[in-house]
Amino acid sequence: MKTTIRASGLVAAALLAACSSSDGIDSSMAENGLPRDAYAVDDAACPAPRCFEFAVPLPEGVKITDNRVRVILPEGYATSGKRYPLLYLLHDAPGDYTSWTRLGKAMDYLKDEDVIAVMPDGGGGHAGWYSDWEDGSFQWETYHMDVMMPFIEQRLRGLGDGHRAVAGPSMGGYGSMIYSAKYPGRFKAAASFSSPVDFLHLDRISALYSFLGNPIAGTPNGPIWGNPVTNWARWQAQDPGTNVSGMAGMRILISSGNGLPGGPNGLASPPFYVIEPLVLLQSMALAQTTQAAGVDTRTLFYGPGYHDWPCFLDGFEWALPQMLEVIAPGA
Repeated sequence: MKTTIRASGLVAAALLAACSSSDGIDSSMAENGLPRDAYAVDDAACPAPRCFEFAVPLPEGVKITDNRVRVILPEGYATSGKRYPLLYLLHDAPGDYTSWTRLGKAMDYLKDEDVIAVMPDGGGGHAGWYSDWEDGSFQWETYHMDVMMPFIEQRLRGLGDGHRAVAGPSMGGYGSMIYSAKYPGRFKAAASFSSPVDFLHLDRISALYSFLGNPIAGTPNGPIWGNPVTNWARWQAQDPGTNVSGMAGMRILISSGNGLPGGPNGLASPPFYVIEPLVLLQSMALAQTTQAAGVDTRTLFYGPGYHDWPCFLDGFEWALPQMLEVIAPGA
């Protein structure tokens, strides 16, 4: 089953296409030295003028918990006049739009890279699952794909289609893969780090234990996707492994540990080890499916490791140059 883009998504795609031409963007800098509508923040992890935030206006009917988006610009952006590839960094749960600068060392990793990094909120500290919720509470997918992306790219000098990547750890890796699958052509590369990216790898069995695991692991439950027994079509639509045809032409990068002690990042508390082997199974399953579909798939299954940022960043450090390679100008 392959999901299709909604009509509003087609409008957003047209707006994003316009952003890749000089007519679709206002790249003027405000008096504060930041792009139009941006503002500096009092946060040592996000120093202006390279790092700043936007507050994205919400249209009627789109409900989320936090509309702030953090952005990191490449060195020399203000004076170069160049356009740059875009890297969307999605966070885990419980995390927020500041996670990549506070915990992910994004300023350090990107200090010498010619890329614009965009970090939206995906749950305001709780698991939004990058989805429009079944019960209507939140519209995270609509916000990210149809509202946030056009707003941001109309204000920055991005290269547009063919030059975007998306990546994230845990829940953020799920978001990276499902957005890539459901919006063909929007991203050229996607990466997941210790992520539940194939909830249906054992068909209805894995869907059911994922649903029942919500009180412990914060996995999607009834308000988010409905019950998998009675709402199976929705669970299929939200599963990256069921929709890999949308990833054709992309580079997919998947990393995970195995939940055993050891490795270079020391020890963590027991719950961080329990989660990792479960996401490893899903990561391996998605990799097998994308490879079978002829998608450029690369994996890093690094053995001992746990489910937290020190290990997530091992995956990010491995994946970053491989993403930038395919979204660079002229790629």
